[in-house]
Amino acid sequence: MSEAEQREIDDRDVSIGTFVEQNESYFGPIFEQIQRGKLPRWHVNIWAVLVPWIWAAARGSWLLFWVSLALDVIAIVCLMQVLKFSPLLAEAQSNAAANATLVARYSNWITTYSWAGWGLLFLGRFWMGSSANRWYYSQYARWRINQAVPSGVSMKRVVLGVLVMAIIVPLTTYRATQLRLDERACFNQIRAAESVDQLLPLYQAEDVPALYASMSTGVETLQSRLDALEALDELTDAQKSERSAVRKELRDLGRNRDLVEDYQNISTRDRFDCLTIDDFPTLARLTPPEDITYRRVADEEAIAAGDEGATKVITQIKEPVEGRKVTIFTYSAESIDISINRLRAQYATAFDAMTNVLRQSLIRVEVAFMQTPWPVVAFLFLALSWAFAGTGTTIFVGASLGFLALFELWQIAMQTMALVVVSTAVCVLVGLPIGIWMAKNKWFRWITEPILDVMQTIPSLSYLVPAVAFFGISQPPAVLATVIFAMPPMIKLTALGILQVPESTKEAAMAFGASHRQLLHKVELPMAIPSIMAGLNQTIMLALSMATISAFIGAEGLGAIVTSALGDAQAGKGLLAGIAIALVAMMIDRILKGIRNSFSRI
Repeated sequence: MSEAEQREIDDRDVSIGTFVEQNESYFGPIFEQIQRGKLPRWHVNIWAVLVPWIWAAARGSWLLFWVSLALDVIAIVCLMQVLKFSPLLAEAQSNAAANATLVARYSNWITTYSWAGWGLLFLGRFWMGSSANRWYYSQYARWRINQAVPSGVSMKRVVLGVLVMAIIVPLTTYRATQLRLDERACFNQIRAAESVDQLLPLYQAEDVPALYASMSTGVETLQSRLDALEALDELTDAQKSERSAVRKELRDLGRNRDLVEDYQNISTRDRFDCLTIDDFPTLARLTPPEDITYRRVADEEAIAAGDEGATKVITQIKEPVEGRKVTIFTYSAESIDISINRLRAQYATAFDAMTNVLRQSLIRVEVAFMQTPWPVVAFLFLALSWAFAGTGTTIFVGASLGFLALFELWQIAMQTMALVVVSTAVCVLVGLPIGIWMAKNKWFRWITEPILDVMQTIPSLSYLVPAVAFFGISQPPAVLATVIFAMPPMIKLTALGILQVPESTKEAAMAFGASHRQLLHKVELPMAIPSIMAGLNQTIMLALSMATISAFIGAEGLGAIVTSALGDAQAGKGLLAGIAIALVAMMIDRILKGIRNSFSRI
């Protein structure tokens, strides 16, 4: 061994003692063997075998802590399944002839879970024991570079590890031993508690036992009165009315007493199960919002005064259901529905005008696409692909157009193209100014970016809900949903393109006397065109995908074929329409990519 190598080992030995703090005599030779690749694979750390989570937490090896905890919890869950199914197997074996299927099923499950649990427990422990020192050496190597890496033994880390285990292990283990709760068991507990809370002040009772005693006394009193009335040979009309009233009151009181008794009989275990191992507990149940309906009707007074076509909004309030309570989710949903109904009635004129604009735009674009002779449309596609994308793309575009023509999907594809063109035009007209504003205003960018991120995260089908709520089911709401879904890339990439313009270029333009308007129109926007074209490409692709989904709310085109085939289980029809949509998307993507590349070369 050279002097340099010996000096390196001595330095490392010093640092090992600082790193491990305890058991340096054990870890020093181990780390040396790992460094030289001579540590046997079967060598195990005994503490990492016996209590891997405690050892890993104490040493700050949190990855090993979580891996070992996960392996042990999975093993325990498997073994708990054995405990859960063993009584069921014994019950099924009591009548083995009638329960042959259940006996075989439970036996197989018990065998499988037994092998899996014990195998995972022993093999996992051996793997953790044999890997612990290597992982710890990797942690030591990182510590030598970065002193912030955990080192030594810390009781604070041990306490934290124990706390994590106390949260995860007991509840998970207990849940593994329990059968699935009845779907309505916890809901019935909540309903019973609400009813008891309403009955306590009604009967002026301090607690549930006092309430039950009071109700039992009332039942006995009413039953005595009913028995006395029924013992009479003849009853007057007043006594007959009294008997009917007593029967009704006795029936209602008996029902409430049974409810209180059921509430008293709810065990602590059932309450615990609903609180911890079932769904997240219901935090509150609220009185639902007032059921209000807003309608726009003709204003007879204004019409009589000479204002033809005058309308007004009337309000209709439904009687609430007595005693009805709802969750926070239902309360919020009903409140939103009422608000949307009010907005739709209050601003019906504006919504109708917007619908008419979108409908007329869509009709004109559809006419332009569908009335233009197909050779002209095909020539334009081929010419664009030849001019900007090259020979290969031109051949692909020609083949795609041939597919649409061969399968008689040309006119339907033109309907889809019309929807995409209108949606993309709206995205550009609205998204481009917003993108410019984002690039120019830091505060507006700070507000808008998270909104755009959320818009890109929301599932596409969710955009159909507000469109239908405000505009109904037809083509215009499909255009609106497509616009909202496809606009974020246009906005974000426009802002990104302008922000990426070099400061030196902008300073040079300003030095030559350019105004802020000239700087935008003659410097920033031209240099941002490649990024804007990329945003346009993404917008068109998203619009095409949303145009397919929008068929659920009345959009025509290839998407309507797909949804129709989905409803009728016609796989071939849906597959061919899906291929057509993919080809249209690929054609537009290749052509726009060529146009974007041509702008990048300018």
